[in-house]
Amino acid sequence: MSKALQDKIKELFEATKDLMSFEEIKPHCEIFNQWVYANTSYSTKSLGTKLSTYGFYKFFKELKLVQGKNADTIPIHDKDGNVKGHQLRHYAVLLCGLDSNEWNQRNETTRVIERLGNDQELDPDTYLEVTGQLLESSDPHELAVGLVAATGRRPHEILARAKFVPIEGQPYQVQFEGQGKKRDEKPVFPIATLYPAEYIIKCLSRLRREASTKALLSEVTKEFPNDLVAQNQAIDSRRNGSLNRVVRERFGNQDDGVPILAFRNGEEQGNCKALRAAYAALATQRDCERSVGSKMLHYARLLGHFVSENPTDKELQGVATSLGYADYFTTKPVPFPTAPEKEKTTSIRINEFDLEPLKKLQKDWEAPNQQSVISHLIESQEKLADLGKQLLEAKAKINQLEKEKEEMLQAQAQNQQITVNRFELEAMIDQMVTEKVQQALTNLPASQAVNQPRESKPTIQAPAKPQEVIDWAGMSNADLWVTKVKGASEEKIRRSYEAITLYNSTVATGDDDRLAITNQALRELSGVNGLLVGEWIKAHADEVISHNSKYGMQNAKDPSKTETYYNKRHGAEKISKILGLVNDQFLDGEALKSQQSKQ
Repeated sequence: MSKALQDKIKELFEATKDLMSFEEIKPHCEIFNQWVYANTSYSTKSLGTKLSTYGFYKFFKELKLVQGKNADTIPIHDKDGNVKGHQLRHYAVLLCGLDSNEWNQRNETTRVIERLGNDQELDPDTYLEVTGQLLESSDPHELAVGLVAATGRRPHEILARAKFVPIEGQPYQVQFEGQGKKRDEKPVFPIATLYPAEYIIKCLSRLRREASTKALLSEVTKEFPNDLVAQNQAIDSRRNGSLNRVVRERFGNQDDGVPILAFRNGEEQGNCKALRAAYAALATQRDCERSVGSKMLHYARLLGHFVSENPTDKELQGVATSLGYADYFTTKPVPFPTAPEKEKTTSIRINEFDLEPLKKLQKDWEAPNQQSVISHLIESQEKLADLGKQLLEAKAKINQLEKEKEEMLQAQAQNQQITVNRFELEAMIDQMVTEKVQQALTNLPASQAVNQPRESKPTIQAPAKPQEVIDWAGMSNADLWVTKVKGASEEKIRRSYEAITLYNSTVATGDDDRLAITNQALRELSGVNGLLVGEWIKAHADEVISHNSKYGMQNAKDPSKTETYYNKRHGAEKISKILGLVNDQFLDGEALKSQQSKQ
């Protein structure tokens, strides 16, 4: 369902991003709301969170907002209901998702307060025993849950993002990098591990080498190649079921009916949030024997809610987020469990001349044993293989882009050749017709020539003289729009362009009644083929772009392009009405006659 909601959000954004009136935007929002209520079961509490997670508010916030066009100003209230300011918001944000009453209902939840009033005691020995069993498991889902329980990291961080580096002199701490919810930040900070750091790092490496984990990462990377947030959401969505199953089986109700992790108020029993909460409670109890305030900050840092390098009092808001996890406690001391005495190993044969380099690597890397060296070599090889694969994929993509570019250039060259050949063909036809007429007149009997009516004499003449230059400026609109001679098409386009620019400058009021210079507008007004109109626009690109930009009708994404979708806001009926007005006022009503006669 999350993928479907993401697609619907993108669909709504694409449909409304260029619209500049409430009447045009509203129907798209109504369709979106109908789909949400018919196809999802999100509560008022969760819908706003889901929309935010999938970028709904960010999409529309980045658009240029214009009061009364695509946005409206709304009051912002403080906690007492007093107006403390105003904010401009896109109509889509105002029409979709939650209304103001629902936002108030969502923000007035007492879930955390109720949870803290129903805190639960945790037995560290039992929790650590189960965690240790999971860390030794060969099942990737159990291993992943064990790592979540021992480090407090989120599932997608364990499966894809987390990097753990040992800290000298701190056997139960690592430097952590790869926090998933910091969109534009890459914090690196120390966290506690409930098992020895070196052992945790080995377990993480073992999980990442596992075939199904590698397949999952490859799958989401291909599906969302440049969007880490979408990748993380996809990883959580596809593994939540299997990981939550492990949490329910190993930390839920046991044979005696008593769960290792008691139910958290307002939460289901089997999810990884409970493991994060339990981890933070045990690690804080073990490592921070200080004041209540110090414990609160330590707790927030472990969960990644307070990690700024140069924190200010403003960052203390993150501590409030951590309170939502702080409903576990223990009255027992938290031990420092050790790693299994001996990991399973197997014998590997090696040539005698390879043994010395292996020993040297062990010494250089300060590895505890030769097995660690081999593990490190395997990890390095896998990283090189992944890098090589990425390079090959990048090369293939570049080759594909080069191929598409070549095909595009060939198509453009072919279109230009077609245009040139058309003009040449017209000239050849004109010349052939002239020659045939002259030949026919030359072969007429003398009697016929004498008996020709007076008005026919101008057509019986010697071979045609070179065609005279036509005075287009002196030709009336009525004469121009009925003539078919060479050059007439270009003059019709030019006059249509000038007529629209005059209309925009003198008649239009600016109240959503201006018309951008586009191929479609010039084509409909002039009656000339779109290919010729396109060539004319290309030749006069600077003038077209300058005029459209003057009234804010340029290409919103790339103002250097002549193409613009500004006129889409008007609709076909309004565009026809504006063109009719342009024709009547600036082209003597002659421009649209041919089109009207065809209808």
